[in-house]
Amino acid sequence: MFEFIYPYVVMGLLFSVLWLFYRIYKDRSTLLPNISFWGASLLYSVTLFMTDFSFYYKLLMMLPRDLIAFVMVFLLANNLKSTRAFFLTAAGIGMVGYLIYSNFIPETYEQYIQRNEEIKTSLELDYPDLDPTAELMFDIKDEQRLGEIESVLKPFDVTIVKAFPNLQHEEYSELDDYYLLDLPQDIKVPLSQIIESLYQTRAVDWVEPNEIVQLSPLEEQPTRTFDNLDYGINDPSLNQMWAFEKMQVASYFQHLRTSDTKPRKRAKIAILDTGVDSQHEDIQGNYHSTRPNYDTDKQSHGTHCAGIAASVSNNGLGIASLALDDRFVQVTSIKVLSDYGWGTQDDILRGMIEAADSGADVISMSLGGPARGGGRRAYEEAIKYAQKSGAIVVVAAGNSNRNAKDYIPASCEGVIVVSAIDRNLDRAKFSNIVSDMKMGVAAPGVEIFSTIPQNKYAAYSGTSMATPFVAGLLGIMKSLNPELSTEQAYKILNKTGFDTQDTNATGKMINPLAPSKPLNKEFKSCKNPRLS
Repeated sequence: MFEFIYPYVVMGLLFSVLWLFYRIYKDRSTLLPNISFWGASLLYSVTLFMTDFSFYYKLLMMLPRDLIAFVMVFLLANNLKSTRAFFLTAAGIGMVGYLIYSNFIPETYEQYIQRNEEIKTSLELDYPDLDPTAELMFDIKDEQRLGEIESVLKPFDVTIVKAFPNLQHEEYSELDDYYLLDLPQDIKVPLSQIIESLYQTRAVDWVEPNEIVQLSPLEEQPTRTFDNLDYGINDPSLNQMWAFEKMQVASYFQHLRTSDTKPRKRAKIAILDTGVDSQHEDIQGNYHSTRPNYDTDKQSHGTHCAGIAASVSNNGLGIASLALDDRFVQVTSIKVLSDYGWGTQDDILRGMIEAADSGADVISMSLGGPARGGGRRAYEEAIKYAQKSGAIVVVAAGNSNRNAKDYIPASCEGVIVVSAIDRNLDRAKFSNIVSDMKMGVAAPGVEIFSTIPQNKYAAYSGTSMATPFVAGLLGIMKSLNPELSTEQAYKILNKTGFDTQDTNATGKMINPLAPSKPLNKEFKSCKNPRLS
């Protein structure tokens, strides 16, 4: 509260100084101006003390800046020689206040508030799940000041290394300014003291915990058979894919066959996960290897997602994807999670960079966790890097039945966030809601039948399963229009999508048919599937 009234208190004190001198100039009673001045001074002192900014920030930044403003107004008011000058000065103070605290420059102040809130949070939180080889990540203001940081942290015996030394395009983001900080195992001081020491150098913009991300254990769902529509393809397990019926894939496939729709490129979908079984019978034909060590999967999670996004259709095996044939998309694996299903924030960021540098058109991330300590800053720089490289980043909303705004990378700027719905088009009981997300959509995510390692198939549930449906459709869209941006893609998905039982909470369910048509045409509204 005090952070938001603080600027108005400052303006009030400045006006009280001007009013006091105006009454003196007019040789009139100064009782009320004096009361106003001392009252405003007291209120300013209390407000400054009660704000949640750090003591050092108040002492070294806020107080000196305010004192300069007070002295300038004091000297100016003391030398004004006419009523007109007083009113012009008052108008000037009012205009400056308007520019700073009105809608002209609101974001700067809000970001300033947000940053200090994140610093405060990062100092208060305990982080039990950090990478033991690089616990912290920080964004340096100027690499020339690295020596200052090393000097301040020397008593703690830390190791500092460049976080992302092999960026192909340093100009795309601030990632080149990020460093990793490794603490000795026997360190005696709390992590909050290290973080505060970094901020006190005034040489860093942000400090973030390099947290460990852990997948929830996959629970295999019962395999059920549904009414099988005629999709015009010969994959034998289509009758276990209820999602195709709800997304009206039969009409979509028919459109691809009968229209002159021709892809301009074969789009690449990067699955950032536990790896992908590249030799799976229903993936191999659409698979492109980035690195051999990414082409195995002991967890099944990555392979399941890859099958949803880009399994080979019409090959007489297993399942199908939205890619009717091999002209549209190929899928690749960027392994960011270990064989045990966990990885660090740094691992994921490196994976995003590698996917972007390897030419990915879509980056699919069925992973994430609670947002703590301002950890979204580095993610947002990586998202910016990916977008400038030509990729669309799509992420899972999360499986905690909460608001996705409290999870990363779902809450990051620039991503398309995917919630999960069931066969009745209800929000899945586990799915986070996306009503507060700028770009939230929905896709089937309950009992989704797909590929798992060793040429097997299984049904799993989660926003992890919903996300590759969207990634697959985005891959089709990028194959038709390689220049398509994230914002343009979302507008198309949102405009042409189907309503769910609670569209506000889930976002529109994706509709493959309309986006597969020429992207420069106005789409007509499509008939909704049965909400049953």
